[in-house]
Amino acid sequence: MLTDLIAYITPFIQHHGAWGVFVISVIEEVIAPIPSSFALLAAGFFLLPSYDSFSSVLFQSIFKVVIPGGLGLAVGSMFIYAIVYLEGEPIIKKYGKWFGIHWSDVEKINNKMKQGKADEWILFGLRALPIVPNIAVSAMCGLIKYPAKRYFVITFFGSALRAFLMGILGWSLGEAYVIYAGQIEEFGAYVFYACIAIFVLWITYFFIKKILKKRRKKEG
Repeated sequence: MLTDLIAYITPFIQHHGAWGVFVISVIEEVIAPIPSSFALLAAGFFLLPSYDSFSSVLFQSIFKVVIPGGLGLAVGSMFIYAIVYLEGEPIIKKYGKWFGIHWSDVEKINNKMKQGKADEWILFGLRALPIVPNIAVSAMCGLIKYPAKRYFVITFFGSALRAFLMGILGWSLGEAYVIYAGQIEEFGAYVFYACIAIFVLWITYFFIKKILKKRRKKEG
């Protein structure tokens, strides 16, 4: 899969530069299974001159990788965020009871997050880490109705840090960036599958608990 992505992404980034990084980042967040780590690593390799000094590359990365990559990821994430923000509440209210979830529980989480600054640092950290599935973060923030303006700003800065780290890494690795991109994608997939597994186990636990409760009532 990664090989097929390389054939399309790398020429696009080479031809369009920073604009290409922005477009690919938006698409990666909205509809395409493109690992952002690969797109940003490729941007660092193709757009940052290998012969320039480290200080020069740092400055160039801001305009060629960091800003377009961070902005693209932030803009793209707003689509998932908005969909869950608008549709999450009615779905939870209608079907949440079957999974032991009530909208009042979601509101409690949101109220707790509004009381402190820890949530901002957590969101920033999740956006900065390349192994954390972006779609899960966007959906969760949309579900709890995290303030849109704050969400976008923190997402941008967190994604910008991710873009910076991946861009510099792609520049320093050279052609070997493809190998590391595959490893990061694989590890990120494990994290995503782990999240799904935890969710499935939680649902299973809830249903077993509900069945046992009904049996106790009948026996009582």
